[in-house]
Amino acid sequence: MLTPLSLSVRLKARETGFSFLSRLAARHGLSPQSFSLDFGLTFRAVIDGDRAALTDLANLGGVDFTALQYWSPVHSEGRAHVFRGEEFHAKAIKPTTIKGCPICLRADVATSNRPAAEAMAIRGHWLPTPAMLCLEHDHPLVPLWTAADPYERYDVVAQFRGIADAVLNGELDQPLREPRAYDLWLEARLNGHCGDGWLDQFALYPAAHFCQLLGRAFFTLKIPKTRPMKPEQSWMTFDFGYRFASKGEGAIRKALMELQEEAESPSAGPKAIFGDLYDRLAFDLTSEEYRPFRELLRDHIATTWPLGPGDELMGEPVRERRLHSLLTAERATGIDVRRLRKLLVDGGWIGPATEGKPNAWELVDAAAIEPFLAGLKQKVSALDLQAALGMSRSHFELLRKDGYLAPDLDGRDHKPLWDLGAARKFITDLLTGAEPIYLPMHDWCDIPKAAQRLRISPGTIVGLILDRKIARVGRYVGKEGYTSILVDLADVERHLQRPEAKGLSVELFAKTNGLKPAAAGYLVREGHIASTVGTNPKTKETQRFLSPSDIGAFNRRFVPLRALATRMGLSWQQLRQDLLIARITPFTPDGHDLGAIYQWSEIEDRLWCRWPRT
Repeated sequence: MLTPLSLSVRLKARETGFSFLSRLAARHGLSPQSFSLDFGLTFRAVIDGDRAALTDLANLGGVDFTALQYWSPVHSEGRAHVFRGEEFHAKAIKPTTIKGCPICLRADVATSNRPAAEAMAIRGHWLPTPAMLCLEHDHPLVPLWTAADPYERYDVVAQFRGIADAVLNGELDQPLREPRAYDLWLEARLNGHCGDGWLDQFALYPAAHFCQLLGRAFFTLKIPKTRPMKPEQSWMTFDFGYRFASKGEGAIRKALMELQEEAESPSAGPKAIFGDLYDRLAFDLTSEEYRPFRELLRDHIATTWPLGPGDELMGEPVRERRLHSLLTAERATGIDVRRLRKLLVDGGWIGPATEGKPNAWELVDAAAIEPFLAGLKQKVSALDLQAALGMSRSHFELLRKDGYLAPDLDGRDHKPLWDLGAARKFITDLLTGAEPIYLPMHDWCDIPKAAQRLRISPGTIVGLILDRKIARVGRYVGKEGYTSILVDLADVERHLQRPEAKGLSVELFAKTNGLKPAAAGYLVREGHIASTVGTNPKTKETQRFLSPSDIGAFNRRFVPLRALATRMGLSWQQLRQDLLIARITPFTPDGHDLGAIYQWSEIEDRLWCRWPRT
């Protein structure tokens, strides 16, 4: 046990371990690193809140260990830290910018006989990024300094030497503001007082982060981009989001509804309306702690948006329509929206236009209204059908030649007539499970171009899609109808009968299995995948192919991440988390990074068996 030093400093209320160490070291004319080494400590251990290091530091300084530990973040594992009984990500508790209250810092100087830089102390409750206000002085927490290197960042005396005059002169002062409900809630949670509010059932940081994202969604949508929010106004997003979130799910859903009603149409997608709230919860914040907030947003969108096949929800394709808007019902029936509204009003499905919502947001249950809409489908001419489906006459005739889009009525005394609803369903069926494509690149082509390049009929490709033989189908965002359907050339080609080929080329095999060509080439070259030597039917050069038996051998031993996710019925994001938990790593022979490809032996041993258990 270390003996207390004769020269020490007083531990300030809520002061962190790294702050106290820096001030104690300065009292002896040393840097924190040098001081720590002299007494068998490490500055890193104190920064990490190590119990043994803080015990030794408390003994050296002659201060209460419990008081020192209470307000010092403790590193647990990875990027996780525990602070005041709550888990925080490193970015949330140890950001590169240290903030504080200048009034508290001036009070430190006023009650000390040491130089200003040695008197000022950093408080633990200033550290969390959701903390915005000093409740003792009603002063906003202001940025004091920014440093990427932790040893530089947490040497507080050295940092204060550069800003002490500015603090004492009031240069960092900002207008005071009264504490809001959010500030009081955060302070209570940091002090271990968990109430019975809706947010109090969740971990502190995810709950506060959700408040911020919800509030930011309001400000992003309602404040023009020409008037960006100033840094000193960032507290408003936390406070505004807390107003709704603290009242529970009903209030949150009401807030989300208010947000989407600001938009003229849902066609822009949830991300355009909800901003980071949607984007972060859908793709970044995928841990279990954020699951209640993800599910709440997902359920709200699913029950209030007219989403259908070809759309995407929280990173996954929508496979079934739950709601129709007047606009989607118009596309499904081919009936002009003005006439359709009157018919639905007469049928009691919606209210009159003077009482109802805009066409894009006037919603009805898709399953319930389907029989009613089916009876309204009208017959159209070939010209009208082509215009409605977004296809040229040549596209239309080629599909007819292959047996698709047959007329509903075809008599000798009149022109053929088509059921527009059935034709639109034909397009919808082709788009089922399609992934949104914003800019077609690589081998993505619409059906007519793909047919031309592969020298096959469009109907051949359509048949492969409808038979679900093609794994990848895309929807060109920004286009509608037939020309919005995209296919991957390589995916189509591997399903064609090419008698002159010995199998798939290594490049084509890589594309169809989600591998990088270099990775596939390495696997073949090193003998991890069997291959067959043959002649390329186009170039006449000798090269390696993968025969059906070779591919079968590969599939028995390996499985790419996305293929495994499809087989298990999971999103690839969730599966990646499950693999990490099960400690299953990708196949990396001799340290080669081959991408997200796994061995079945490890999957079946630790996670999931592909065969039924007997």
